[in-house]
Amino acid sequence: MDRTDLYWQRRLGEMERRIEKLEAQLAAHRANPMNNGDYYTIKEFAEALGVSRLTVSRRIKTGVINAVKVGKTWRIPKDELDGIFGI
Repeated sequence: MDRTDLYWQRRLGEMERRIEKLEAQLAAHRANPMNNGDYYTIKEFAEALGVSRLTVSRRIKTGVINAVKVGKTWRIPKDELDGIFGI
């Protein structure tokens, strides 16, 4: 084998390891219950209500909107939007 073949074999090995790592990250992401579509982010919630993200953040801090803190971000249950509109 010449140097070019060895180079491409190494690159292929690197890419296969990267794919395995990304697949593991995707599986972990899907396994997290916060990522199953039952929660809004502050941005999504604000867009649904037609208000700013700051307004939603303030309402969370004052307890008007129920939310769960996940790391540094907030997640708002989907049924919270239903409660606001009385559905």
